[in-house]
Amino acid sequence: MIYNKQILTGLEHDQYEHSFDREALRRLEKIPFLTTACEWVTSNFIERIYNVQYTGSNLKVTKENYPKIYQYLENACRILDIKKIPELYITWEYEINACTIGAEHPIIIINSGLIDLCDDDEIMFIISHECGHIKSNHMLYHMMAQCINLVVDSIPGGSLLAGGIQFALYYWSRMSEFTADRAGLLGCQNPDAMIRAFIKMAGLPIKEFNNIKPDTFIQQARDFKMLDYDGMNKVVKFFSIADETHPWTVMRSAELIKWIDSGEYNRFISKHYLP
Repeated sequence: MIYNKQILTGLEHDQYEHSFDREALRRLEKIPFLTTACEWVTSNFIERIYNVQYTGSNLKVTKENYPKIYQYLENACRILDIKKIPELYITWEYEINACTIGAEHPIIIINSGLIDLCDDDEIMFIISHECGHIKSNHMLYHMMAQCINLVVDSIPGGSLLAGGIQFALYYWSRMSEFTADRAGLLGCQNPDAMIRAFIKMAGLPIKEFNNIKPDTFIQQARDFKMLDYDGMNKVVKFFSIADETHPWTVMRSAELIKWIDSGEYNRFISKHYLP
């Protein structure tokens, strides 16, 4: 699974960070006391609850019990130069997906469907994406974005007081996915596998897995990107996704294709690091 892949020794997340992520984070950090509040809420409530929920209900994967599955995580951390390997759990869901919880002690959770329905490099793309969140120190605000509805609902008048913060967190969360997607591609180092993973996540039926049409999906992503030139479509997109923590799948693939087309991905792999 790590054959013919560059080991990106010395990799820093700001080297591949998406500009949307960087700008959204700057705006978020300007909100008074937000970081302090997030640290307190996350460490005292959210992280503890999630930790108990996932570690108490799902299967912990180690190199001793399921070494091949664990190797995906080990390889992703090695390629992306992540020194401390996070814990890995599997949950019984057949959606092709994964998530990361915890700011102080991150834990990666992958769905069973990811392992069953994806090939090695597709799995590496998704697990490396999750590792990218950890490497970029996304998890503090990510945890708050995932749970702000609970926090807001527990405070009288919370929706009025925290509405702007809520949308700022959601917006940054969506933008941070573009950086994590780049980490996913740097981890799998296989653009074709990245496209296949997105096609499967976008809804391809299992019966069509042997009939994947990457070119048509790439064209769909390019066409979607072209819609940005229409101001009304920008408004429609904003209100359609404003309360989501993740961008649309086609939007994410469009941004990665743009990164590849610019030559930045290839220059990043070939110029800056040695295997």
